[in-house]
Amino acid sequence: MRSLLILFLMCTCLCSYGQGISGMVSDKKTGQPLAGAWVATSKANVITGIQGEFSIATEKNNDTLRVKMQGYKLFVLPLNSANNKNIRIGLDAAVIELGEVHVTGKRDRIKDSLNNRKMFAKEFNSSPPKLKDMIAVSGSNAGLLPVAGITIVPSQFIRALTYKHSREYKFKKVLIRDEERRYIDSRFSESLVRTVTNLKGDSLLYFMDKYRPGIELLKKMSDYDIRVYIKTSQQKLMGDSLVKTK
Repeated sequence: MRSLLILFLMCTCLCSYGQGISGMVSDKKTGQPLAGAWVATSKANVITGIQGEFSIATEKNNDTLRVKMQGYKLFVLPLNSANNKNIRIGLDAAVIELGEVHVTGKRDRIKDSLNNRKMFAKEFNSSPPKLKDMIAVSGSNAGLLPVAGITIVPSQFIRALTYKHSREYKFKKVLIRDEERRYIDSRFSESLVRTVTNLKGDSLLYFMDKYRPGIELLKKMSDYDIRVYIKTSQQKLMGDSLVKTK
């Protein structure tokens, strides 16, 4: 099995041979490095590091570099021998319509979520290869490795084994966590908690941090349930405070 896996890896490396480029992504106006930007070519896709740096494989000839990040315009650069080393990319901030900056209304939250999923549709829809993607009828494709009457696609097999460790999967998790955070913020909002509890300042911030509900619990709650939850949590907080003063 170990020898077979090594052979798969060798085949994958040979199939993916090309050349690489490196560079840095930053905000065009401020020059601030942008971490977490999505960089892609026809050969691979990566996420920029803390200092906006990236390194990615490309085709030997006539490839295209694409860079995108939420809040910025899509950047597209045809690659050639003159611009394939140490590329410095400045992203232009996207123009945000006034209606999209309101976060308290349910309609705006849904609209923002749909826009985000449309922009990063490829990442949201990413998934590991299915069994049908990893096998085929023996002899039907050149370059595949025949095993026990079937052919196994080395690159798809390795991708299935390593998918949860890939940048693609990790970026998808980041997008989903961000979407869940914005959902919680919209329903368990500062203005709602202030209205129900009359808390202000540090007391309000402490309450919201201590009793912030999880995504699964919040999805089961109606707007009325959330108000009851806030009231009940406030009573619990007051009870705990009385116990501590005794």
